[in-house]
Amino acid sequence: MGQFAFAHGRGAGNRRGLASATSFQSHALNSVLPVQGSAFVPQHFPFQPLPIPTGSPPFRFDLSKLLTASAISQITQSGKLVFHSIGDTGDDRGTQMDFVASMITQDYDASAAGEAPAFCYHLGDVVYFAGDIDDYGECSYDTYPEYPGLIVAIAGNHDCQPDDPQDGPVDPNKKPLDGWCQNFMSTDPTRLGSLKTNSSRTQMDLPNVYWTFTTPFATIIGLFSNVSETEAQVQEPQVSWFKGELTAAAADDKNKALIVAIHHPPYSGDDEHAGSTAAEALLFEAFRETGVYPHLILSGHVHNYQRFTVTEQQAKGAIEIPCVVLGNGGYTKLGTLRQYQGGPPPQPLTLTPTLSLEKYDDANFGFVRFEVTQEAIVGEYYSAPFLGSTVPKAVLVDTFTIALRPVS
Repeated sequence: MGQFAFAHGRGAGNRRGLASATSFQSHALNSVLPVQGSAFVPQHFPFQPLPIPTGSPPFRFDLSKLLTASAISQITQSGKLVFHSIGDTGDDRGTQMDFVASMITQDYDASAAGEAPAFCYHLGDVVYFAGDIDDYGECSYDTYPEYPGLIVAIAGNHDCQPDDPQDGPVDPNKKPLDGWCQNFMSTDPTRLGSLKTNSSRTQMDLPNVYWTFTTPFATIIGLFSNVSETEAQVQEPQVSWFKGELTAAAADDKNKALIVAIHHPPYSGDDEHAGSTAAEALLFEAFRETGVYPHLILSGHVHNYQRFTVTEQQAKGAIEIPCVVLGNGGYTKLGTLRQYQGGPPPQPLTLTPTLSLEKYDDANFGFVRFEVTQEAIVGEYYSAPFLGSTVPKAVLVDTFTIALRPVS
């Protein structure tokens, strides 16, 4: 970008494009491979107002609301929390979303005694392309007919997208996130999610569109980054809430795993969906202000798998934070990484002195299985080539271990 204000997409009156924090020190600056957008892209849809919460601040949801007391006791006694994570699933133009659902079902069923995933954490874009209520049956409930686990989520940009007038008539009664709210912020978690399908899966009663998931071994702070295709858009009061939840998580248990989830990733080498400068600024400004750094950042939005490592200097020494992009959960068209010196980027690749691309998969669909103990987070990324109706056994492609340092 240039030096002048208009290069940052700002115009007369209240017209604006991308926010620019000129004093923010980005880890992606001068990267050898572009991992953030470098040009102003006009937004397709304006910032969407957030729904009224169904829960009370600070919008926490404990695992004990999902599982029985005996299941919680089993997790605690085993010393391990296991869960799946997927993103960008609900595209009914093909059967890729069913393909990934079958893979996580196979993994669940193959789990050893006491090691089945406690839940699946969805990273957004549950239903393409505009989160319509009447698409949840086909694109969500009917997708997981045999998956035993319960599914929680953060919303993605397509989950809150308004109707596109270029696609046809606009529904005047549609509200942002109405489908997501009906199915993930229900006031009755015993209500079936769909009457059009044979699914027995019920709705979820999360307290807000941004919320904190508390479990015996991990705290997951889930942000909502709104409707843009290019940049995260997070405003007050969510920003202050996020900083407060970081501080609260550190005060609660400095040795518990702390994970931050946001649909728009701060970094991505994809040639269609770059990383969000606004997401990076939001996250790392909050980390630096509070002095609380998570052990892991999870994102979707980009339709492949990428794992980065960010190195942040502190007074006590350098810390490393993995940033995992997991958006190959079923969107029909996978994203391809940019070329590096005429070919695919090597793995690993040092991008800047404080940012590295460790591993990626832009050819297959996949999911991550996490195992969290008091000592570490172990992530296992599994994937397989899409073969239509045949579902091969998913292959372990990437494994990473995160030692649980104190978060502040």
